Amino acid sequence: MKPTKLFLTLIILISAGCRNEPVKTSEPEVINVRVLQVEPQAISIPVHASGIISSTEEMKLSFKTGGIVAMISVKEGEQVKRGEILATLNLSEINAQVNLAFKGYEKVLRDYTRTKNLYADTVATLEQMQNAATALDVAKSNLDIARFNLTHSKITAPDNGRILKQFVRSNELVASGYPVFLFGTAGKNWKIKAGLSDKDIIKINPGDSASVAIDAYPGVKFTAFVEQVGGMSNPLTGTYDIELALNDTGYRLATGFVAGVEVFPLHKETFFLVSAGSVVEANGHAGYIYSLTKSMTVKKIRVEITAIIGQQAAIKGNCDSISTIVTEGAAYLRDGVKVNVMK
Repeated sequence: MKPTKLFLTLIILISAGCRNEPVKTSEPEVINVRVLQVEPQAISIPVHASGIISSTEEMKLSFKTGGIVAMISVKEGEQVKRGEILATLNLSEINAQVNLAFKGYEKVLRDYTRTKNLYADTVATLEQMQNAATALDVAKSNLDIARFNLTHSKITAPDNGRILKQFVRSNELVASGYPVFLFGTAGKNWKIKAGLSDKDIIKINPGDSASVAIDAYPGVKFTAFVEQVGGMSNPLTGTYDIELALNDTGYRLATGFVAGVEVFPLHKETFFLVSAGSVVEANGHAGYIYSLTKSMTVKKIRVEITAIIGQQAAIKGNCDSISTIVTEGAAYLRDGVKVNVMK
């Protein structure tokens, strides 16, 4: 046989043999994951807010009458004791008013005494006697008013505390009732005022507990409870105010400290708590988790992310059939992929 024919015959035989070889197929991809069994839990989702710390007792101190401020004996931020004189008015006009009222009372008292004697001698009429008695009562009331204004022509500390703010200086003219000081009592009782949105305020009730973080003491957690819940929105901010009573902290606090607040409503809802890494393709409050099936494949399930609590996410949705979810490796999965569970 010629070499050319022999070569062609070998090629034909090799081709025929190749056609009879079985086709190799690739093994399905198996992804290593870690899983965790989960159960629904009744938990309280905290409501986050920020607020300002202030003393439980704050009051604006002012003079009963207007006048020129003669003396201010304290400074802003200074500690004061109960009964200590904080400020006084110039008494020239006030003393003159007291003297005028006293002189008027003396004159009316003489007139009354004279009329009373005349009435006893049947010289004065009953009407004259009654008019004199009325005039004496009016004069006595005017004297009492003048003396009362004199007594309140100075401001004294109503309790042990601190001057939080000073609004007036010496020699200034102030009107009656105009605030001179903002006074806060000294003690261990403090409160926090915070504003909440309409969606959050409906979850909060008096008595709910709270965790407080104060910027001045990083890393320290304080406890508080809701004392008051506002019934109308603040016209300036549009939020609803709540007031929390801060428990005895043992730390030095001051009015105006900024605090971050987490309020825990008494009402609890049922959620699944999963690690934040278990949720993939998160977009706003929506995301997906992978649930392990009996055939060692995963099922992709859409869930609603209600809140993030530390390193965990509180989710709800079509989770009735969930018992085991993927906690590690979820980012590399697809719906229906076979997995290998690592210990």
